Amino acid sequence: MRQVWILALLGIIACSFNGCTDGRQARIAAVQAQAEAFFQTYAERADWEQFCSFYRQDMQFEDVALQLKLDSLWQFQRFYNWPDPNFEKLSPEQKHLIIEDMVVDENKVVAKGYFQPFYWYNQPVKPIWGMQATFWLYFDEDLKIEKQIDWIEYDPSVLESVIARVREKGVQKVPDWLDLSR
Repeated sequence: MRQVWILALLGIIACSFNGCTDGRQARIAAVQAQAEAFFQTYAERADWEQFCSFYRQDMQFEDVALQLKLDSLWQFQRFYNWPDPNFEKLSPEQKHLIIEDMVVDENKVVAKGYFQPFYWYNQPVKPIWGMQATFWLYFDEDLKIEKQIDWIEYDPSVLESVIARVREKGVQKVPDWLDLSR
């Protein structure tokens, strides 16, 4: 009789763990699907409203190379600024961003890839070393991005301007070109 109780208890415990595993797997699958949709929208770089819909209003953003930290969607929108007519893909069907690898857990995605060449102010931007990028995305319970950290290989001239800004004005000062006044 005691063995029956022990087996029953072990069965209940196993079912409990299996339920937790199923819930965890479902969450991971949902986060992965949301991340894939996000990066597809990013790669197409055609639908600004759709792109912004992936974020919370109070999202946190950090661009490590640019030494830039922002604390709201409206600030992020000023920074990313896809509607800027000075950006142009080489062709409309070109994918702007190629994701090569992605790791997913229940609330976080780390993706590695690179940007394709593009035009900026009618000048071709052909990254010298490939413009590699790594993104850390943190998702809330509603699958909205609450935090994003970008690690992007920028052109050397961009990095030189960041170093000059930080030396002159400190790490907390946002770039002069980024108007964060509403």
